[in-house]
Parts: sequence; structure tokens; C-alpha cells
Amino acid sequence: MSTRILTLSPARYHALHGSGQAATLIDVRTPPEYRAGHVSGALLLPLDELDPGKLEERTGQPGLGRERPLYLTCASGRRARQAAERLVEAGLPNVAVIDGGTQAWERAGLPMRRCGGAISLERQVQIAVGALLLLKVVFGLAVHELFFAAVGLIGVGLIVAGTTRWCGMARLLARMPWNRGRCCPDEVAA
Repeated sequence: MSTRILTLSPARYHALHGSGQAATLIDVRTPPEYRAGHVSGALLLPLDELDPGKLEERTGQPGLGRERPLYLTCASGRRARQAAERLVEAGLPNVAVIDGGTQAWERAGLPMRRCGGAISLERQVQIAVGALLLLKVVFGLAVHELFFAAVGLIGVGLIVAGTTRWCGMARLLARMPWNRGRCCPDEVAA
């Protein structure tokens, strides 16, 4: 069942926020993506940690998504839409998504806040997978042919990640020290 979700352009949200009419904006990306650049004032609450029952507790704002509007954003809008559908199905009807996410926000020339220079988790996964594949091929040629079998295992992992949207490598990389370093003041405490 597909739920119709209200969308707002970045310029419209910025105007609402500037006039004091806009409510809380939650960024559902990963902490490294958030620190690399986010909408000023957006609170971080990653999609895989988003729990409608704990939303009020973690933000400290009663009625959020019910009586008070809740706005969601991510990089492109896809994860924010997923989060919005999850929240609407859980009984929070007053949810809207920033159309195009932070990419559209930045393209519109609106102010961004940066708290670090880490590259996105998605790019880190791509680099790690590429390095692993290259190593397996080199070891397969130089050491033993069985290393080529590991290339197939990496392929299976990518298929699982693509079909289930669960990526073990991304979760592992998110726990690395360079991705857990310094916090932005706007992050929502876990």
C-alpha cells in the first residue's frame, strides 16, 4: 500500500522556517552524511533508528507528527519518503518530506551547515568493495585460485544489500572511528 506523502520544496520550507511557522526538520541520513552537510537546524535521527514510538521522547516535542507538523529530509528524498510512510502508517498523519532532500536544498543555494569532512557512507562502501574485489583478484592470480571464490561472496553480499536495503559493510563502516568522531550540536542523542 502506497501512502500519499505531502512534499515541500526546499525554498518553501526555508520560507516557512524563516517566518517561524515551520516545525521540526528531521534528517534521516547516517551521521557521517549529516556531518558532511545538512540543513541548518535539522535534527539527526537515522532511518534505521527511526522509531515512531520514541520520536517524541528523542526530540522532546510532544504532538510531533500529530498536532504539530514534522518535516523529513535525507540526501535525495527517497529515505525521507520511506520514513514518512513508516510514520504515517504508525499514526502520525502530519508528516511532510522536503522534495529532493539536501541535494535540492544545496542546489537552491540555501544555507547548509557542515560539521566535518567525512565522505558519505555510500562512497566508503563503494571504495571498500572495490578494494576487496581488487585484492581478491590479485591474491587469486598471485597466491591461490580459491581467492577468486571470495569474489562471488562479495557479489552475493551486494545482491542482498540491494534487495533488502540492509548492508552489513555500511553498518560496519559506520562504527569506524572516523565516522563516529565529532558530533554536531543538532544531533539527537540516542
